[in-house]
Amino acid sequence: MTTTPPASFDHLIHWVSDLDAAISSYEAAGLATHAALTMPGFRNGAWGIDDERYVELAAVDDWDATKGATYARGLEIIRPSIDALSADGGNGEGAVTFAVNVPDIDATIERLRAADHEIIVDTVRFEDQDAGFTEVFLPDTPGHVPFFIAYDPPRQVIAQMRADHRAAQGEELDPDRPDLSALLVASGSPEQDAQFLADLLQLPADGTTVPLPGAAVRFIGDAPEGATGLYGLEVTGLTAPASLHGIDVVPVERGH
Repeated sequence: MTTTPPASFDHLIHWVSDLDAAISSYEAAGLATHAALTMPGFRNGAWGIDDERYVELAAVDDWDATKGATYARGLEIIRPSIDALSADGGNGEGAVTFAVNVPDIDATIERLRAADHEIIVDTVRFEDQDAGFTEVFLPDTPGHVPFFIAYDPPRQVIAQMRADHRAAQGEELDPDRPDLSALLVASGSPEQDAQFLADLLQLPADGTTVPLPGAAVRFIGDAPEGATGLYGLEVTGLTAPASLHGIDVVPVERGH
């Protein structure tokens, strides 16, 4: 009998106004980041944590132009969260949401519908690569709640392809490189919010923390002044904190 693997952290979307400046800031903080994708009106980059997890830096310079882009529908789905970054004097930059990888997206959809959640499903296909992904968003949940994602081929297959390519180039991942430990969420009711998210992800809550594989989610009752929603990252392998275009990066010891 095999055990279905649990949901796990996949990636976080960090919205920025100037992609090149944001990449430079990540690099200066010790987080190796590179430009990744350009399509009409939209560019992104990534801090590749490993072969499966990453932080995506994303920017739109022309919303009208994105209407014909591959990611057009996904961008429109998260646009309310993007616009919220500019509300109440915000500078339009910061964490928008994050994705959780699940082994069976159809079963996840069925489970969420059975729980009476409103869901939006978006499927993206790259025909020239015979690959794609499906995303499931929950617009009836708080902004810090993630969306679900599954890849075709599965994420572990894609990760192995990346590892094989790197090995063929004679490259290795530095075992001492910075690693994402946790996501930080400002909360007025940390234990309640942690339990809600844990139930949604079918994981046990540990007080104010949800031990999501790949990046725990910590709900912070005494968050820094002005912090709202998903505001920070705990990262190992860094010596100093950093404020990166609306996201606080907090150094922690490995195993924290």
